[in-house]
Amino acid sequence: MRSTLIPVCVFGCALVLGCGGGSNGSTAAVPGVTGTETVPLVTLPVVPLDAPTAVNVTEVGLQTVGGRSFGASSKLAVTWVAPRNFSPDHYLLTAIESVANTQVGARVAGTAISATLTQLKAATAYAVAIKACLDNACSASASSSVVSGTTPPEYWQLQGEGGSVSMLSKPVSDGNARLSATRFGAQAGSNADTVQFYYGPLGVSGLSTAISSNVLATTPSSYLTFKSFANSSGLRSPGSASSGIKDIMTGQGVPLSAAMGAKVRLFFESNDVDGRTRIYSVDSVDGYTGRDFNQGAATTCSTSADYASDGNCPASLVIGVEGDRLLSNAKLSAVRQQKLGWPTLSDWRWDGTPGSFMVLTIDRIAGCTTASHNHAYAVWNGTQFVVQYDSAGCPKTFKSAQAAVPMHIGDVRYKMYYGDPSMGTGRVANSQLPFVGPKKLVYADGTSTADRGVVDFEDWEGVSVARNVHFLWPNGEMLNDAAEGYIDDFQVLTPTGSLDVQVIYLTITDGVVTPFAAAAVLLNP
Repeated sequence: MRSTLIPVCVFGCALVLGCGGGSNGSTAAVPGVTGTETVPLVTLPVVPLDAPTAVNVTEVGLQTVGGRSFGASSKLAVTWVAPRNFSPDHYLLTAIESVANTQVGARVAGTAISATLTQLKAATAYAVAIKACLDNACSASASSSVVSGTTPPEYWQLQGEGGSVSMLSKPVSDGNARLSATRFGAQAGSNADTVQFYYGPLGVSGLSTAISSNVLATTPSSYLTFKSFANSSGLRSPGSASSGIKDIMTGQGVPLSAAMGAKVRLFFESNDVDGRTRIYSVDSVDGYTGRDFNQGAATTCSTSADYASDGNCPASLVIGVEGDRLLSNAKLSAVRQQKLGWPTLSDWRWDGTPGSFMVLTIDRIAGCTTASHNHAYAVWNGTQFVVQYDSAGCPKTFKSAQAAVPMHIGDVRYKMYYGDPSMGTGRVANSQLPFVGPKKLVYADGTSTADRGVVDFEDWEGVSVARNVHFLWPNGEMLNDAAEGYIDDFQVLTPTGSLDVQVIYLTITDGVVTPFAAAAVLLNP
């Protein structure tokens, strides 16, 4: 019989998929061999790919303020040792958080041994794993063991000097209460690249405006100093009203897209003559300047006749209360402190796309909630805001939450700040000034539920897992719960349109002094 050499697999061809053919001990005819003789095929075992090792997760951008060291609240650094027996085409990093099981991923080059995960939630534990991919399609891979890492909480520093309200800077000299802020982008004409306050100045019952200079990321004073237009802009409370709107309180200016009129829609709450608070809106007549809402010669709105449907400042009911002829909402006796959430990082203007949402403070409802203050949730359907209810007929609520403010953080993701009024530690006895409690933070991801393009109530984390938000005085000392509880009427904003710069414009007191406008900057975005 003539001998025949059979090639066998070597380490390289068996690394991933083996050499093919039959299993060990199979036989097959060999070309060139006559008769019925057979020889055994030799198949080496598949050699597994080595996984990345020594994975380590650490904080990014460590800084020390007031003796406390902390890194970025939305980032984590990951390092690793490359596999020993092959060179990856690329790596896939995955981080799954412990609260709502949402995940963030990153793809990095096969030559990398470190990466930074971004778009993370503050004060949240993440399980991080690294997959090394053999080729672009990742047809074969090896994954590291899971390593945990936790992002730091957010640290916000009030602007000014010292460690008390008496030494804080005042971004607008006459700021008192009812403060909110709006960013205008490059298409806003004379208001391009500015921030505008809609606020209650000292001595004014209602809302006026104040504007920053052109915002520059490298010049904090450009978004921390405002010029007041208190005497010539905004809405006034028609205190002598005999019907409808009476006392105008918190408002929010929302720039509208060109398709919606290229103007500013000012949403505001009014404690009406019947003693019930509702949400209204009125549109500007000076486009994106957003200071004049009067169709007549005057630049302010001040009388009941102005706000009537045929007046110079026709106000539209946005969210009504139980028993109203229009836009009635069961079980709601008052609605106030409204804030609209829309994807401001995508466009500073609201385009009225269905799925935007509004949060609004409501009171205790027998059979639904025992907390004194709660936040209801309304979703825009393209025509109106529809308050959301559960199967028991109760409004869906964030319980024990007041003055909530949502903020877009990319894609269909948001974070929301609010005060927890159930925590009354340190409240000044007999003080009549508002105390809304220490500030909390929750997150939403619109991809969590079936309608992935809409931020439903169910996309939000529950208040039971809310994170604490830390505030520092200008000297670096931490505010206690009492000092933090007297922060009210706040708006969280990206004045440059980037998450690299985040500011809370707020109203503050110590329970004794008259509330005034102040600002805090996020130290560790």
